[in-house]
Amino acid sequence: MKKTSLSACMLLLCYCFATAQTIKVPFTSDQWISRQAEMVQETYMGKESIFLKAGDIYLKDVGFLDGTIEYDINFPKDRSFPGCYFRMQDTAELENFYVRPHQSGNPDATQYTPVFNGEAAWQLYHGKGYSEAFDLKFDFWHHIKIDVHGLQAEIYIDDMQTPLMKVVELKRTPKAGGIGLSSGGAPVHYANLQYTLRPAVAFSPAPIPANGTGGLITRWQVSNVVSSSLFEKKYQLTPAIKESLTWTTQQTEPSGIINFSRFGRLTNTTTTVVARISIESGLDQIKALSFGFSDVVTVYFNGQALYAGADVFRSRDYRFLGSIGFFDKVFLPLKKGSNELWFVVAENFGGWGLQAKFDDMEGVTLK
Repeated sequence: MKKTSLSACMLLLCYCFATAQTIKVPFTSDQWISRQAEMVQETYMGKESIFLKAGDIYLKDVGFLDGTIEYDINFPKDRSFPGCYFRMQDTAELENFYVRPHQSGNPDATQYTPVFNGEAAWQLYHGKGYSEAFDLKFDFWHHIKIDVHGLQAEIYIDDMQTPLMKVVELKRTPKAGGIGLSSGGAPVHYANLQYTLRPAVAFSPAPIPANGTGGLITRWQVSNVVSSSLFEKKYQLTPAIKESLTWTTQQTEPSGIINFSRFGRLTNTTTTVVARISIESGLDQIKALSFGFSDVVTVYFNGQALYAGADVFRSRDYRFLGSIGFFDKVFLPLKKGSNELWFVVAENFGGWGLQAKFDDMEGVTLK
C-alpha cells in the first residue's frame, strides 16, 4: 500500500512539474511591451484577443529555448506577414515564423526565416523545410503551434497531430530568448497565447563540406560592408577599391549558402559586401561556375568586370521572389597559376547572400 501511494505521489509530482511549465499570458498582462504598436484589446469572434493594427509586441523576461509556442490568429485577405518571433535576443536577432495571407494556397503561404542584424532571409531559405503551401482562411481563427527543439522545429496549423512544416535546420545557434507577435504590415487579431518550456536538447550542427567538395565553394574571404557607389561604373578593380576593404575568412552553410547578414549590418548608405576566393589552376583552361545571389551582383575575375546581374523581387516574373538558386553561370578563363574571383553583392531586401559551385574541379584547387 505504501509503494502504491509513493508511486502515485511521484506521478502526481511529475505531472505537476510538466503542466507547471505551460504559461498562458493574457494580453492584459503588464509583461507585454510594444514597438510602434497600435493595438486594442477586444472580444472578437468569441475570443478575448488583441487587435494589433500595426507594429509588434513582445513578452518581457522570457527565456524561451526549447518548448512550444501556441496562439490563435485571425487576419483579413490583405498583403501582410503576421507571425511569431522566438528565441529573440533583441529586435534584430531572432527566429521568425509567419504566414502570407495574400499567398494562400501557394508554395510560399507560410515561411520560416532567421533574422541576423535586422535582416530577414526568406530569399535564401525557401522550399521544403522553410516554406509550405497552406489554404489560409480569412476572418477565421487559425490555431498555430511551434515546437522547438535544438536546431529543429515542427510547425502545425489547425491540425495538431501532423506538422505542416518540419524545419530541419534553424539557422541561428540555439540560445534562450524572448517571444513576440507581429502585425506583419496589416491589422491582425491574436488570442490564447501560451508557451511551454522544456529542458534543452543537445544539438550538433551539420558538417560543412571541405572547400571545393563536389565543386561547392564553402569558404570565402568576406569584406567589410561598403557603399555600392564604390563599384559604380568600375570595370576593373582599382587600388582605391582594394584599400577600402578589410577581410575575414568565413564559412558557408552546408548547402554552400553564405548569409552576409551574419557578418555585417546594412545601413541606408552601406548595402554591399565582397566575397572573394583564390583559384589555383594547373593549366590555362575555361571552367564553368554556377552561382546564385541576392539581390544584385557584379563579378570580377582577375581584376576585370566579367558579369553583372540583378535577381531582385519580381525581376523575372510576377511570382519570382528573388529567391537564391544556381540560376546563373559564368565561364572563367583561368590562367595557369593563381586567379582571383570577386563577387560584389548588394542587398535590396529579403536576403543577402551568395552560393557558387564549379561544374567540375579537374585541374583546380581553391585557396
